[in-house]
Amino acid sequence: MKWRAACLAALLCAASLTGCAPREASATTYAMDTIVSQRVWGPQAQQACSEASRALADFEAQFSLYAAGSDIEKINDAAGQKPVAVQADTLSLLRRAQALSLRYPCQFALTIAPVTLAWNVNGEEPCVPDEAERAALCALVDDTDLVLNEADGTAFLRRAGQGLDLGGVAKGAACDAVRAIYEEYGVQGAVLDIGGNLLVYGEKADGAPFRAGFRDPLGERGTALFSFEMASGQVVAVSGGYERYFEADGTRYIHIFDPTTGAPAESDLAAVGAVCESGLEADFYSTTLYVGGLDEALRYMRAGGVAIAVTQDGQVYLSETLQDGFRWESAQEGEYALHWVSEEVSQGE
Repeated sequence: MKWRAACLAALLCAASLTGCAPREASATTYAMDTIVSQRVWGPQAQQACSEASRALADFEAQFSLYAAGSDIEKINDAAGQKPVAVQADTLSLLRRAQALSLRYPCQFALTIAPVTLAWNVNGEEPCVPDEAERAALCALVDDTDLVLNEADGTAFLRRAGQGLDLGGVAKGAACDAVRAIYEEYGVQGAVLDIGGNLLVYGEKADGAPFRAGFRDPLGERGTALFSFEMASGQVVAVSGGYERYFEADGTRYIHIFDPTTGAPAESDLAAVGAVCESGLEADFYSTTLYVGGLDEALRYMRAGGVAIAVTQDGQVYLSETLQDGFRWESAQEGEYALHWVSEEVSQGE
C-alpha cells in the first residue's frame, strides 16, 4: 500500500491550451482504504471526475480482499475446492500481475493473504504470529498455485487456506482504469492521487511539465524532500514503512510483507518509488523493490527501470533519466547524499 504523503502533485494552471478557460472539477473521496483526490480540466471535467469516482468504488467492490462478494473473496473462499467464475477483467488483471510476481517470488506474492490476515497490521487488533505460525503461513504462499483459465472464465487456488491479496498492485491498476475514463471524456489535464499512487494526464495549460514531490521518509510527515518531472500518462507509486505500522514490545511492524519470512519486510530502504506508464507495474515494482532492498532497486534502475530509492542512512539513488527535471524542495537536503544511476547497456547491444 502506498500513501498520498509520499507524492505531492505540483499545482496546475486552470487555463485551457486554447486560451479559453476549461471547466474544472475536483473531488476528494475515500476508496480502497485510502483518500483519493482528483483535479480534472476539460469540457466534461465534472462528468469525468464523477465517473472516475464511481469506477473506483466499483473497482474496490470487485478486487478487495475485504469486500463481501468480490471476485477475490470468491476465489479465496473456494481455495482447494473448485474453480470459480470471475469477471473477464479480473482474469486479465490477475494474469498480468501473476506474470510479474513469478519473476520476483522472493519479493512479491499475490497469495500473501494468509500472512496479511494473520498479522492484521491495518486492523484494530494487530498481532505478532509466532515462528511456527509464520512457517505454516509461508507454506501457503505460492503464486504458481493460482490457476487462471480464460477458456471458461475461472480462477482457482489449488490448496485450502490459500488466499489472494492484491494490495501490492490494486491502487496502481485503479490508476490505469481512471486513465481510460479520462481518455473517454476528452480530459485536457488531470492529476489523480490514490493513496500515493499518482497519475498525471494530459498537459498543463502553461506548457510546463507535471512535477511530483517525493516525501522525506526520514523527516516530518507531508514534507517533500525533492521533486521531479513526470510525462503525461505516467504513474509514480511509492512504498515505505513510515505510514502503516503497529508497535509491540518496542518493535515496529509495517504493512509490507516479505513472502519468504511471513513477516513484515526488513528493508535497508526507507522509501522507494517506481515511475511507469502502467500503474499496475509502478505499484508492483515499488513494493517489490522495497522488499528486495537497495541491491534490487539498483539492478532495476541499471536495467532501464525508472525509480527512486532512499536508504535508511540517508542515501538517495535516482534513475539518471530523472536528472533534468530534479530539484531539492527541502532544507533537509544536506542530510542526504545524492547518487545518479545510469542504465547499463549489455554487450550484445
